[in-house]
Amino acid sequence: MLITIDIGNTNISLGIFDGDKKSFTARLATQRERTIDQYAAELLIIFSLNKIDSNAIDGSIISSVVPELTNTISGAIEKVTGCESMILSPGIKTGLKIVTDCHSQVGADLVAASVGAIAKYPLPCLVVDLGTATKIILIDESGTFRGCTISAGVKISLDALSQKTSQLPAISLKTPSTAIGTNTTDCMLAGTVLGTAAMLDGLCERMEKEFGSEIKTTVATGGYSHEIIKSCYREMIYDKDILLDGLKVIYNKNIK
Repeated sequence: MLITIDIGNTNISLGIFDGDKKSFTARLATQRERTIDQYAAELLIIFSLNKIDSNAIDGSIISSVVPELTNTISGAIEKVTGCESMILSPGIKTGLKIVTDCHSQVGADLVAASVGAIAKYPLPCLVVDLGTATKIILIDESGTFRGCTISAGVKISLDALSQKTSQLPAISLKTPSTAIGTNTTDCMLAGTVLGTAAMLDGLCERMEKEFGSEIKTTVATGGYSHEIIKSCYREMIYDKDILLDGLKVIYNKNIK
């Protein structure tokens, strides 16, 4: 069995694969101060809840945008399963061609999501990742990473409104019924949720126009995507596990 883990700034996502079958996925909060033992204890609880024998796991791969947690999570996995984790980093075979100005600046999460999209969907493809940051990746018809956009995430925007103003409250994320808010909460939701949806529609259209070819697939992932894409005009496929699927593909490329 294989465990795939994506360490993000807000959440840590993990998936267990038994061959080609995905047994389950789970999410943990990203807490930089936690120790190997604390994360090992959480992994054991998750395995127990899903009736997985930790000794049955014989492979592990990690992508991380939180360097200070990479060794911690890797150590926790080794403590629980005995497996040394493969870390998605330069030198790991991904099969992904990158044509950006500086290859080393492309985050591991972007690489994993791109590999997952190439394996699962018709190309050219846009991958919309709504996590701590909002990102849109362009992958061309040959499976080449052409570039991306990065903007402030939905939660960052909401937090900024409440923390940097005197009278705007902290609110929960949900889809507003109208773009014309008539109370403070609905006004904030309209600006944030519908504003993000409009930004995604606009950026995807602009990227497609600059690319010069029709985008065959637009895929949305990330913790906030399910709520936001309901308000997008552009048709998007929701795939919450595309990074984990990409990590499985990368792991298989490196053990064969």
